[in-house]
Amino acid sequence: MRTTLLRTVGPGLLTLLLTAVGVALVTRLVLERVSLDGLILNLLLRNRDPFIGMPLANAVAVAVARSLVLIAGATAIATALGLFFAVLYFAARFRVVRAIGWTLGTVGVSLPSFFWAMLLQLFVITWYLRTGRGLLPTTGYGLDEHMVLPIIALALRPTAYVFRTVATALEEIAARDYVRTARAKGLVERLVLARHMFPNARPTFLAGVGYASRSVLSSLAIVEYLFTWNGAGFAFIYAVANRQIDVAVAVAVSLATLFALMNLALAVLSRTASSETAAVAA
Repeated sequence: MRTTLLRTVGPGLLTLLLTAVGVALVTRLVLERVSLDGLILNLLLRNRDPFIGMPLANAVAVAVARSLVLIAGATAIATALGLFFAVLYFAARFRVVRAIGWTLGTVGVSLPSFFWAMLLQLFVITWYLRTGRGLLPTTGYGLDEHMVLPIIALALRPTAYVFRTVATALEEIAARDYVRTARAKGLVERLVLARHMFPNARPTFLAGVGYASRSVLSSLAIVEYLFTWNGAGFAFIYAVANRQIDVAVAVAVSLATLFALMNLALAVLSRTASSETAAVAA
């Protein structure tokens, strides 16, 4: 077990270091050589610095902390709902229900997070125009109802991916001999899932969670911009638009480091789960 962890963590830390250095060099090189003075984005973000007066280190720390709220919330929701819907799909006995579920999952995977963000905003605005009552804030930062729409927008696509990944894994495992044997012995379906199927589906489940977290992180900037959520993604767009190169580089390196750390953690968990599954099978 310890050797497996060392083999995973060592290359992972080296990758993290190389990623941070590479992102810093590329970001600075591009921003120093490309002129963005004519972009309309500059006009939209003028005089809207969300971290005015803060030292660079503090601004980046605050921005990343705000983004982590969205990342953690969206990943947790995607993981829980994806697993829940996968179990419902597996337990469904009607083909029509399964077909509808799989179609909805395909639609969810196919549409990007910014689409869901704009759709949610339009829904809330339309609801307000028709009823005169506001459901949720469509813009702004706040650790309250302001979090709801950005988290939902970030979570929908990863939820569909986790659902499809876990559902496929359960279907494949259900056809294996040891599952058939357990059922033939009279073990109830709930115990078959808990004792035989879920432990063997864990590596695939973790892979789905890994994609969910990476999908959330990759969509972060545009979703934060659409909702005016003053996190790391919004800070990076603002810094690029206003040629604040040091801020842009620092934020880009922070996000890249976070991405690499998430990959490393998931790689360790996947290796551990795979080793435990192999040991049980043996």
